[in-house]
Amino acid sequence: MKKAIYFFQYLPPWRVDVFNRMAEYYDLTVVFFNAEQEGFTYDRKVLLSKLKGIDVRFLTKGFSVGSRPVRFGIPALLKEIRPDVVFVHEYSTVSVELSLLKRRFGYRLYLTTSDTVDMAESSGGLKAAARGFVLRRAEGIVLYSRPVEAFYKTRFPWLKTGICPNIQNPESLLAMRPDFKNPLPDGSRVILYMGRLVDVKGLDLLLDTFAAVEHAGYRLVLVGEGREREPLQRQAERLEIASDVLFAGFQFGAKLYEWYDRADFFVLPSRFEPFGAVVNESLVLGCPVLASKYIGALGFINDRNGIVFDPLDSEAFRSALSSAMARFPSHSGGGPREGLLDVSFDEAVKTFKTIDDDAK
Repeated sequence: MKKAIYFFQYLPPWRVDVFNRMAEYYDLTVVFFNAEQEGFTYDRKVLLSKLKGIDVRFLTKGFSVGSRPVRFGIPALLKEIRPDVVFVHEYSTVSVELSLLKRRFGYRLYLTTSDTVDMAESSGGLKAAARGFVLRRAEGIVLYSRPVEAFYKTRFPWLKTGICPNIQNPESLLAMRPDFKNPLPDGSRVILYMGRLVDVKGLDLLLDTFAAVEHAGYRLVLVGEGREREPLQRQAERLEIASDVLFAGFQFGAKLYEWYDRADFFVLPSRFEPFGAVVNESLVLGCPVLASKYIGALGFINDRNGIVFDPLDSEAFRSALSSAMARFPSHSGGGPREGLLDVSFDEAVKTFKTIDDDAK
């Protein structure tokens, strides 16, 4: 079996299944080089316990230039493991160093990125310079969608490309269902948001829109924490909808996912979102999605399972929210629904194997 190292910033819940499947293809080491990244407060001990057959390392020694971590110890790690293949996420200083070391250690280098088409086309400055430097030395890249793949094939035609969206194994999420409870048993209809409470997520726009439409019988539930919580609470009070908005706080594991089982539909009103793993989670659990046109997970959404809208157009937002409230049936009792995700986890993750299959 080939040896592989995957350098990734931190361990989010939605990456566990991908790492575990990769460990079926490779003798895999996962190295986290920015594990204390701000805004991600998951239970690391629980998540690490879910990684199976994987050698886990943390690179902690070094310093940061702005938000970019510079890490010591990479050559020693490569010398110890002697990988055939190295995967690294995004165009960090770690990626640059790995591109410089590949000839010395003889591995094949593949990038992964959460770029959307807009992000890829608008890249400039240090990111563009790092991207060009690294990709001139890499064998290939794994992307989230076909439109982004088309951009990279045009700009970097020598690269092998593959597609694997930010996806979780439905079996992992569905296995938690026996532990689900009804977190809001009062019979209210629920519009759900899940994620950080920060400006880029467009929650101020969501509150304005919720207040502007007829929403009798609905509760807007915001699951998550972030620096915008207090301003959003004040906004809800100012709009006189505070009694209809529930700030449910940070949740983890079954207590997180049971909200999808309870909600009528999920809304993601982001001004900008590289992907949006919450869309995958929601659809796996049968919860339809009202999604901003500015997210990277639009490939998951179709006429059967969701609505796409422009959150920056207030009239379009009001129309889309009203349409979702009329179209998606009440699920006030909670409980299992048919899954709505039409993308295969097995086929998507196999990209990490096939992209290196013909390497000698």
